[in-house]
Amino acid sequence: MTRLRIATRGSELARAQTEIVTSKLTDLGIESQIVVVETTGDRDRTSSVTALTETGAFVRSVQESVLSGEADLAVHSHKDLPVVGPDGLIGVVVDRGEPWDVLCGSTLDELPEGAKVGTGSPRRGVQLRQLRSDLDVVDIRGNVPTRLRAVERGDLDAVVLAEAGLTRLSLDDHISERFGVDQMVPAPAQASILVEARPEHAELLSKIENVGVSQAVTAERELLAITGAGCRSALGAWGVNTPDGVALTAFVSDADGSRRTTAVGSDAAEKVRIGLGLDRV
Repeated sequence: MTRLRIATRGSELARAQTEIVTSKLTDLGIESQIVVVETTGDRDRTSSVTALTETGAFVRSVQESVLSGEADLAVHSHKDLPVVGPDGLIGVVVDRGEPWDVLCGSTLDELPEGAKVGTGSPRRGVQLRQLRSDLDVVDIRGNVPTRLRAVERGDLDAVVLAEAGLTRLSLDDHISERFGVDQMVPAPAQASILVEARPEHAELLSKIENVGVSQAVTAERELLAITGAGCRSALGAWGVNTPDGVALTAFVSDADGSRRTTAVGSDAAEKVRIGLGLDRV
């Protein structure tokens, strides 16, 4: 059987996430090989992460490799994907780690007044300031090891990162504190791995999809889609499956201030939109 070619970014985290997918394929008796693709986001070292994410800078080149036939599957950090993707691709959620944001370098209570804390996310920055208004929240770029080294060098007192990324890189021993949903609502689809393919591979995708996780993540992403809110709107959403449907907790901070709400049901995203006072696009 011909090996399936799997397109991914070249970062350590992207490769680690791709290995989760290759392991699932191996369990099905399917051989695969990794095709590393450099994206616009990888080449751009100056623009903010939020701006790059909104334009799909971390995923477009990887998607194009599948559309062009250079690869068969694409593996993404789901939260990096714009809600509207290119025609000709279908996707499924295959895995989700712990969705929480974590503090590395110090616990929140141990940080001195005015401490410098790095993050590339407005959502994290806003919620962090709500927990400690005295902190100096600094915008940062770079992969996970680079951000951790900034703390080790003393350039920053701490950084906020995703727990799943640290765990997948076996760097979770750097975690000083985990933020619960009552402190910091995660980004929609945080810690979720999405695999895309051309429609001809639909049957294969159905075999590696995690349906339970997909339902919760879909509700989180639906909130993004119906509001048009992106990273710059400091929007967080976290879904949990319940007998009554997905329980969706969301946070937003914009020109009207910060607010949060929770709703349950098949229409949880719409209920949350109304509860947050956001317009439908």
